[in-house]
Amino acid sequence: MKKNSLRKKPSIVKRISITNIGIFIIACILGIVATLKLNVEYHIDRDAQMMKVYISNTLSSVDNTLKDMGRVSLIAFSDQTVQDILKGTDYSFDEKRENEKYLTKLYSSMISIRDDVRGIYIFNNEDMVFYSDTWDPFLGFDWNVESFFQNVKVNSNLSTNISGCHMYLDDLPEGFKYTQTYEKNIFLDNNIYLVRPIRSFSPFEVIGYIALRTPILTLQKICSNYLEDNISYIVADENNNIACSSNERIISQNLKDVYPELLDHMNGAKGSFSLTLNQEKYLCAYQRSDYSNMLLITLKTYESIYDELNILVITCIIITAISALVVLFCVYGFTRKNLKRLTDFSLDIQNFQPGDLTRQYDVGYMDEVGVLKDSFNKMIRRLNDLVISEYQARDQLQKAEISEQKMAMLYLKQQINPHFLYNTLDMIRLKAAINKDTEVSQMLMKLVSFYRLSTKVHDSMVTVRKEVDMLDAYMSLMCYRYPEIRYHSDIMPEAMDMEIPNFILQPLLENSLMHGLKDRRYQGSVTLRICVNEQDNSELDIWLSDDGIGIPDDKMEELNAYNAKDSEALYRVQTQSQGDRTHLGVINVISRLKLYYQENAEVIYTRNKTGGTTVKIKIKTASERHE
Repeated sequence: MKKNSLRKKPSIVKRISITNIGIFIIACILGIVATLKLNVEYHIDRDAQMMKVYISNTLSSVDNTLKDMGRVSLIAFSDQTVQDILKGTDYSFDEKRENEKYLTKLYSSMISIRDDVRGIYIFNNEDMVFYSDTWDPFLGFDWNVESFFQNVKVNSNLSTNISGCHMYLDDLPEGFKYTQTYEKNIFLDNNIYLVRPIRSFSPFEVIGYIALRTPILTLQKICSNYLEDNISYIVADENNNIACSSNERIISQNLKDVYPELLDHMNGAKGSFSLTLNQEKYLCAYQRSDYSNMLLITLKTYESIYDELNILVITCIIITAISALVVLFCVYGFTRKNLKRLTDFSLDIQNFQPGDLTRQYDVGYMDEVGVLKDSFNKMIRRLNDLVISEYQARDQLQKAEISEQKMAMLYLKQQINPHFLYNTLDMIRLKAAINKDTEVSQMLMKLVSFYRLSTKVHDSMVTVRKEVDMLDAYMSLMCYRYPEIRYHSDIMPEAMDMEIPNFILQPLLENSLMHGLKDRRYQGSVTLRICVNEQDNSELDIWLSDDGIGIPDDKMEELNAYNAKDSEALYRVQTQSQGDRTHLGVINVISRLKLYYQENAEVIYTRNKTGGTTVKIKIKTASERHE
């Protein structure tokens, strides 16, 4: 008996179930990976945003503290007695004691109620006349505060940014004796100073200096109050000198010497980025204060971010395992239930006839079989649509051919008028020449030349030579009309045969005449200069200058801003500026330059030192850019 060679295969229900379960498990694994990745990115983005909020609040508190400190210095301006003390010289011992008593009463009560100001030091133009320090230091026998005084004096004359004061970082004042407690604490030994000169009202001159001191412990308290414990921070001044940090070892050093990588990644006044420091990856955020110019950088390790996600990872694994078990039991029964619908549909398709193109199947509910039936219905409808669209396409093609013929006839008709006009003008010029009316003949010759060149719109690109010839003809006509106008052109020979968009210079030249020389009764000069850039021979530079009345600053800024707009934005501006021919001309020129050169061309307006306006067109020629 012949042995049956066909081996028995598992039922289709089992095969589909196994396939579905396998796909589900793979999908779950990919889902877990994607979920974790998205959650990591979300937490990193959230932490970056939160760090930015912490930085903003911290810098705001620092700025407010420095601002309040700076206001203390204003008392020296408003108190007449302080002014008189600083102006006076050669005080007796009793007078010095009275002065000191008055200043102590004035300032000591003020710093006693403030936790930030730890020291006030007042100098006349020669020496220190008063100091009040909450740490109660004493001066040495040599009374050597000259170095401290000179430091205050030098920094007082620098730029001010905090309530009229200049801020700088330094150790405790030289010449004072402090206890060992303060000298060994780095947050007390390093200080922020706000200094400014004191000026009298009449005459307005410098009569002294005032310095306010606060330890960087003030910055440490503010940062600790606003920042989380797992976030490291660095506070630096405008010169990137580190004023305060969670890492005490880098305090008073320059950020460029310690972490140059941080400065390399900073772009703008604030932002965030990832960076590896000392073989550990950090999420960094930074912001520089607009008021005090202080820089605050926060750093959070990615390890701490991942630790916060451990609970989420465990939760995802548990939910996925439970879901896999539930699906394992449900998918088998669900597959068996829906298999009959699939079999019936398969048999129905086998009996499908070519004439059944209008037939549509009942989809039922949208499972796999429902999707298959719906796709089949769509395919049938698509076939019908293709038949209809084929007829419509042929109809559109015939209409397009008729439209093309009409456009060709219209173009030929439009060409007749300009040719007739400048041929007629040429005939009038010859008649004037025969009648020996030389001036009228020359004017007509220039007009004919200008009209011939300007009506060649079918040439989108022309050489510089042809564009300059057209401008020369145009300016000759304008000079006939306005004899006081002087026109000069200086064209580099190498630039003559380079191609530029046609009719690109005439609108700008017309603006120079209409808006630059019109109010001067058309008395002045216009200069055109075209050359190839010496450093980059792919760049063509065009200058058009006049000595007219010039353009207001706001309008010049508005014209220059058009270079940054895209074509759609320029079109919207153009439709809204129909009454302003200056804008229309410039917008038209910039739009055409963007069409041909994208971002490789711009139109820049500048004011001449001797009066008038210069417009510069800078073009990266297409031939060089494609090489």
